[in-house]
Amino acid sequence: MKVVHIEDRRENRILVRKLLEAAGHEVIDAVDGVTGIDLATSVSPDMVLIDINLPGLDGYEVVTKLRGQPGLTETPIVAVTAEGDRDRAVALGFDGLIAKPIQVATFESVLRGFAAGRRERVPDAARTAHLADHGRRVVDRLEEKVRALTLANQRMQEVDRLKMEVLRNVSHELATPITPLLGYVKMLERAELGPINDAQLRALERMSGSLSRLSGVVQNLLAATRFATGHVTLERTVARCDRLVAEAVERVTPAAQARGCEVIVVGELPSTPGVVDAQVVRDALTQVLDNAVKFGPERGRVRVACALVGTSDEDMPAWEFVVSDEGPGIPIELRARVIEAFFQGDGSPTRLTGGAGLGLAIAERGAALHGGRLIIGDADGGGARVSLHIPIRS
Repeated sequence: MKVVHIEDRRENRILVRKLLEAAGHEVIDAVDGVTGIDLATSVSPDMVLIDINLPGLDGYEVVTKLRGQPGLTETPIVAVTAEGDRDRAVALGFDGLIAKPIQVATFESVLRGFAAGRRERVPDAARTAHLADHGRRVVDRLEEKVRALTLANQRMQEVDRLKMEVLRNVSHELATPITPLLGYVKMLERAELGPINDAQLRALERMSGSLSRLSGVVQNLLAATRFATGHVTLERTVARCDRLVAEAVERVTPAAQARGCEVIVVGELPSTPGVVDAQVVRDALTQVLDNAVKFGPERGRVRVACALVGTSDEDMPAWEFVVSDEGPGIPIELRARVIEAFFQGDGSPTRLTGGAGLGLAIAERGAALHGGRLIIGDADGGGARVSLHIPIRS
């Protein structure tokens, strides 16, 4: 006989195991109600033994759940407890109750009786009363849990808000000294402060590249925290799609050149101007392009195109920016998560790409502010295809 024993006290589990294994039975232990439910529904036991006083879900709640499982409706379920009420236990679904302390000499034979079909009974009136009381208790516990979860959620939201505020302030403090540092390094590179030799120039170029990357990370942190704390309002002006694409491509060109990648503008870009926040759209497109360069293969190609869509009377016209790469693509199960701030598809210390996991999150927020969206799919021939749908006010 295969027996699932749900009991939180170790000494009681050991005693039951010794008694039943000595008689040739198999015992599978669970230390709480939730684990016990999972075990009982997965291993198809011949009998389930449950203590009433369990952490989390108590024995009455566990048996209520088990009796609703298709494979356990006829399985003998016995309460083994020092604190339960026999009539209540039977009314709520137990086939019987064995009181603790366990009688070693008769324990296994009593269980054989339940396995053979023995069932304890309770009058219908008492069953109805116990069921009604159990229902009220369950509702009271649910209400208590809902209140506790609501309070915990409110506290988490406040903690998240405070974290973002701190991160925004720290990012701002980091950005302040980086700007003059980068400016002075550029001046030194251009020999505006005096002549430099080749070794010094190479060192300055590396410093400039590192400072530029650091500045980009800090600016992304600032953008992400502004979105999260609601400090972003759109400043709409008339903009041109071709200029936004050209500016975004120019921004990612150094990173693309460093990886030997080619960024290609495909097709004719729409000439229709649109009323958008040019900076937000340009930043969003830059993030998508940078992501494609970063995760595509070295010496690969990144394609960017834009079309005017939704020009019927029912739909607001929109720019549809499409960026595709030749990399491994984004798995379907991760597509909803990669637009979360700080999410890393590979968060291990050995990951091949850097960054803080903010690029697509910033792009998605930028599109959403315009009433648009970011859509992730598969590129023709492999790789990722990311489109930005930006409604425009012509």
